[in-house]
Amino acid sequence: MSPKKWFAVHSFAGFYFGWLMLLVCLSGTLAVVSHEIEYLSDAKFRASGASGPVPWAQLQAELDRQYAGYQILALELPDQPYLAGEISLVRQHEFLFVYFDPASGQLTGEGEWGRLSRYLRNLHMYLSMGDVGKVLVTALSFLLAALLVSSFYVYKQWWKGLLKWPGRLTLQKRTHWSDWHKWLGACSWPFILIITLTGLWYFTEFWLLRLKVEHYPSVPKLSQPADSAAVLPLAELVQKAQQAAPWLEVRAVNFPVQAKAAVMLSGQDGNPLYRNRANRVYLHPNSGEIIQTQRQGDLGLVGTLVDIADPLHFGSFAGLGVKLLYLLFGLALTFLVASGLWLHRLRTRRQQPELAKWYGLHGALCLLLVLVALAMTTTNFSQREIERLPLSPVLGSAGVRS
Repeated sequence: MSPKKWFAVHSFAGFYFGWLMLLVCLSGTLAVVSHEIEYLSDAKFRASGASGPVPWAQLQAELDRQYAGYQILALELPDQPYLAGEISLVRQHEFLFVYFDPASGQLTGEGEWGRLSRYLRNLHMYLSMGDVGKVLVTALSFLLAALLVSSFYVYKQWWKGLLKWPGRLTLQKRTHWSDWHKWLGACSWPFILIITLTGLWYFTEFWLLRLKVEHYPSVPKLSQPADSAAVLPLAELVQKAQQAAPWLEVRAVNFPVQAKAAVMLSGQDGNPLYRNRANRVYLHPNSGEIIQTQRQGDLGLVGTLVDIADPLHFGSFAGLGVKLLYLLFGLALTFLVASGLWLHRLRTRRQQPELAKWYGLHGALCLLLVLVALAMTTTNFSQREIERLPLSPVLGSAGVRS
């Protein structure tokens, strides 16, 4: 194709769904450091940062003492040592997050389902619109791919501009915006490629799940229903899992909500590029017997893609430095989308001076979708319905919170 046609492709991909892409890029960028923002906002999200194994028995004792009558639904350790771990507790229809210091087992506070990280997650992943929103968000990766490929044809010999500082930025000067747009695009294209590829995978994974295509190791089922009154406590389950699978650094525990489901403990096996769920140990809730194990090295190609997509997409695989780098490039990508919209406006305002007609019906619908997504997320992000109580021991013995 000619450079003019490539430019038309570039303009189409960046303009017609620009507001939606801007929302997804900005929410995803902030989601990268959402836990760090929470860390700065409230002491309950902070841990001591000390190293060493989690004192599970101490943590269990603290939960029994302070949250008698509750049940543990799940537990998760953070990716970074300065962040507090979180435990999901339920009692009848009540849900509660309890935070703790992984190094000492001391509880640091509690909170409800709704928080900044949840708001950004709901907005970025599916616009709070269920499957329809998921498809819309992941389908944007095709537009991002079109923008990335076309940019190399639109911006000839882009590598020569890497060391050329674009200079000042004037609101109404199209050449200034163009210089910044090109420079930031040239600097950040490897990051955009990662986001595009992982986004394309999310789109593919959605349809694999939707169409029930087998692509990941199956979850085992118990031959007989477990006795809900005889489920082992958290500390004992972790101990049995570590004895049977010393290779597993336990970082998450999920109690079942069905009588024939096993307790799942997951974590790390030496490669943080895989998310915790790549390594799993399934235990019988009553006996602690190992039902099944799963290690990252045993996953096939598709299974590997499932478990490395999130760390690559959000930069959670290598500490705070990489997360800050993702934040920087995420802001650059957000600016690229915003500046592309503004450049289109500056380039075409003489032919179409009226803003409403310039953006058109498609633009108005896209902007309406953005506003609806923001409204729905703001309204619903703090809601968590408890459909089934977990098969986990009732904490404490009095049955009443102290």
